[in-house]
Amino acid sequence: MINNRVALTPYIFLFKSLLFILCGFILTRFIFFIFNVNYFPDFNLDELLSVFLHGLRFDLSSIAFLNTPILLYLLSVGWAKSLTAFSNMVVFIYVLLVNTLALFTNLIDTVYFAYTGRRSGPEIISMFGDVSTQIPQLFVQYWPFVLLSFALIIVTTIIFLRLKRNIQHINIPLWKYSIFCLVIVFSFTLAARGGFQSKPIRALHAYSWPSSELGAIVLNTPFMLLRQKTSEVKELNYFSSDNDAYEVLKESPIARNDVVKVISKKQNVVVIILESFSLEYFGPPYGKKNYVPFLTQLTEKGRFFPNGIANGRRSIEAIPSVLSGMPSLMDEAFSRSIFQSNKVYGLGEIVKPYGYSTAFFHGAKNGSMYFDETTYRFGFDKYFGRDEYPDDKDFDGQWGIFDEPFLQFTADKLNQLKRPFLSGIFTISSHPPYSLPTKYKNIITEGDIPMHKVVQYTDLSLKAFFEKASKMDWYKNTLFIITADHTSENFDNDFATPFGRHQIPIILYHPAEKVKPDLVTEVAQQIDIPATVIDFLALPETNKLLPFGRSLLRNSEQASALIKENGSFWLLSQGKYVKLTIGKEQEYQYGTLPDTFTNKPDETAPEFEATLLQRNKAYLQLYFNGLINNQHYFESK
Repeated sequence: MINNRVALTPYIFLFKSLLFILCGFILTRFIFFIFNVNYFPDFNLDELLSVFLHGLRFDLSSIAFLNTPILLYLLSVGWAKSLTAFSNMVVFIYVLLVNTLALFTNLIDTVYFAYTGRRSGPEIISMFGDVSTQIPQLFVQYWPFVLLSFALIIVTTIIFLRLKRNIQHINIPLWKYSIFCLVIVFSFTLAARGGFQSKPIRALHAYSWPSSELGAIVLNTPFMLLRQKTSEVKELNYFSSDNDAYEVLKESPIARNDVVKVISKKQNVVVIILESFSLEYFGPPYGKKNYVPFLTQLTEKGRFFPNGIANGRRSIEAIPSVLSGMPSLMDEAFSRSIFQSNKVYGLGEIVKPYGYSTAFFHGAKNGSMYFDETTYRFGFDKYFGRDEYPDDKDFDGQWGIFDEPFLQFTADKLNQLKRPFLSGIFTISSHPPYSLPTKYKNIITEGDIPMHKVVQYTDLSLKAFFEKASKMDWYKNTLFIITADHTSENFDNDFATPFGRHQIPIILYHPAEKVKPDLVTEVAQQIDIPATVIDFLALPETNKLLPFGRSLLRNSEQASALIKENGSFWLLSQGKYVKLTIGKEQEYQYGTLPDTFTNKPDETAPEFEATLLQRNKAYLQLYFNGLINNQHYFESK
């Protein structure tokens, strides 16, 4: 005789377990907030409570998606009472493994957020290979989070065992079970889509309430991993055509005046990208204390842009910006996106027909961040990484070769290159786990945060590099462009703003002063570097420059910088900014740049704000439509 009653025990166990997991999501959000509180300087208690309330919507969505497989299992076998004990065990194992892993990703992102300024999505998975060898050191460095993770696993296991042991045994008729199943499926579906609205929630919804600046707290990392597509690029039509958008950005020709002296000999170019260098490390009048005395000397000897901007927040985003002029406006880095095969001209590719040899130097292990493949793609024929370095005793134990010995190696290799040459150098030591060579541990002061000691070390390494290079015959015929890939953790709260987290130095230094030393307060950005190099070398290849940057050798009333932060797109220019959210035509905001910028807005030109909005729209249309249509370049009419 068929038993017409069904046991609900596995379902009860599942729902009580998920209720505890929901509490875990709330707890990890609180930990995320406390650890990154300096990133969110302006909020009140009402907003904070609203953040946690709105966050429940995303937590429930993540939990529903994560646990749909176990629900489907119960729906398929739940009618069989003989499998009740087995089903309880399956629920226990599945919920424990899957959901504690989800909570663990929240804890990981609590630390990683400080370096990216956003919740991690699917792009983080492709980066695992780059950090896998650093896991032991990262465990040591962030041991509180490791202990917290183990504690979370232990507590969760104990609670789940108790729930399983003390669970109620309830049997209901088959017809009631059918209704129960419909209710459960409806509830899971409702939770997964985030409510009754017409379309399921996306990450964008997190920035809509209570404040766009607090959207990262509302979100959770499992939601981003599960729901964020690797590419959500859509075509824009702010202007009737992309050519019309391009015309908005065109500027009348600007003379270089006396910025560049007459050059009779082909010049070399060395682009130095400093790992995680913020403007705040330069001390007064920018930051609180100077940790880079050598670089400060170069700012006085070169053309210095204290209002420099990193277009992205990650190292992998800096290479396309600096070497090709491609801004970083997607969640996924260009070099890992589906658009990586688009036709984009790199600096190496542009200069090689004019007799230039090209090489790129990065002391990390070969393949890290795909830098070797990316620089090859941008026309750099030679790549020197850890594999090419001759002595592994200079390995820092985690990332690669310490900066000082690798830069000495770099100087020697540059001396062997055929002249003229274009070279790129990417340092690595100013980065967690903040390692120093033994000989410097009692020489370099600690500073207020661990970053300060390694910044000092990189500064000393650069000094040694320039001292060695200055004795080589190519040195006085070389333009050095020095910038950073992105900023790092902020000690100075004045820089803990959406803008301050992008403020980096940009220095043009020529030992023979072929570029006139000057302090230039115009906004500058990483994507201006390709146009600057082509202008300095007087090459006619302007048709191979993306339309987003400009030459830093020419003063410009339209000097600007383009960034993505807090889910919106910001254009900075002349002491002001406009913030625009794609898809919401009326959702834009004007404002004045903070005091960390040295240029002050022109209060006599109120129409400038409207112009700034039009230019922002033009940049975004050219960027996204260019990605979709693989059409990034325009001929001037």
